[in-house]
Amino acid sequence: MDLTLNWRGPIGAGNFPIKTDLIEELNESGIYLRVKTYKNERNVVYIGQSRKLLSRFEQHIRNLLSFKQMLRDTRGHVVAQKELQHPFLFLNNLPKLASFALAEAERVKFYFALSRDGFDEEYLFLIESVLKSRAEEIRQEDVENIQNISSGEFDHDIQIFNDYSRVNKEGQKLIINIIGKKQIVITAQQDYE
Repeated sequence: MDLTLNWRGPIGAGNFPIKTDLIEELNESGIYLRVKTYKNERNVVYIGQSRKLLSRFEQHIRNLLSFKQMLRDTRGHVVAQKELQHPFLFLNNLPKLASFALAEAERVKFYFALSRDGFDEEYLFLIESVLKSRAEEIRQEDVENIQNISSGEFDHDIQIFNDYSRVNKEGQKLIINIIGKKQIVITAQQDYE
């Protein structure tokens, strides 16, 4: 079976859709990469899937702005970990932390592939787990949510193709840097009793 990831993006601060029809068109199921770019072209990535992508993107931004996600400085190093774990330290350092949160929210870019463009929703978890595994092989220290999850059992071979025609060259380079150029082939894995 062939699955295709028709990559789109980026969406980020300043270019989220505001027209209802565009919001509805993009608020569907799919796989996504949340990319934060820092000095020296370091990219920190989060790989996910959602049944409502734009809502999930908004949630990521809100979590940064409400200090529910780790904050990083301009080089991508985690800052204020101690302050975010204690409510009074957090409140005492609010002016400093607010500038980090705003900078993080502004640097976030989302690249995504809608399931309707190349794969069935039932493959969301499989694709997410395979992309996380691939990213772990390539760049473990720069992926925020590696979880060593299994792709599950299935009774057919799967090939995942990437189509970059809806992203610019910079986006294509970023995505390839995260998940690699090598073709993704998943061999059937099912326990037979």
